[in-house]
Amino acid sequence: MCESWLSALRMYNWTVDLRHFRNAGNYPGYFNRVILSSEVVRFEDTFRAIINEKGSFEITGEVCFWKNYGNAQARDRVTKNLLDHVSEHANWNIFTLAVREIESDPCFANFISLRNACNQAKGFATPITFLAFYNRRDYPMVDKHIANWWNAQRTEYGYEEYPEFSQRDDGWVPPNEDNWNAYIAWTRFCCDYSERIRRNCGLDWRVRDVEIAIWMTQENDLFLTPLE
Repeated sequence: MCESWLSALRMYNWTVDLRHFRNAGNYPGYFNRVILSSEVVRFEDTFRAIINEKGSFEITGEVCFWKNYGNAQARDRVTKNLLDHVSEHANWNIFTLAVREIESDPCFANFISLRNACNQAKGFATPITFLAFYNRRDYPMVDKHIANWWNAQRTEYGYEEYPEFSQRDDGWVPPNEDNWNAYIAWTRFCCDYSERIRRNCGLDWRVRDVEIAIWMTQENDLFLTPLE
């Protein structure tokens, strides 16, 4: 029953060379290593600790670059715009507060605050990545691949009454309130399935593990067995 989920998670391979950031040399001590799939949990832990301690802002750029690594045309620009913004002390304080507030109260207004704190007026997936990095146990990531899977498969998994994502022609998810509501539904699904996997498989999965398994499934045209 659980093998399809375990197989999908084992396939996860997202290796990011932070040194590929065009402006890496401007941030000594950062953008100087490769993040393997096996190191992402430690990467998340580092981000959370820095947010809580109001440490150095550069970690935010590393997370942004990591998230956007597959988009070679945009990753440098998006990361530089973020770093230029949060390098100002007042903006960095606003960003750390926005992350903590949306984690404790995941409402659309707090999402808008986080989006603005990221200097991403059109951002959806990247701001949510900061939330997921801050609390990987309760919040999943989202992107066009997840949106495609959710829209096509949620009925089969018993979530047909929950909202779907709206997408542009290129698959990207706009940052509107309807999509925020779809993200909250997606989060509930991931929380539900992390509990089902614990119950059926005896494994302590985070919502991020559920999300990763589904992301791999969508990328590789696989099928995951619905769980009771």
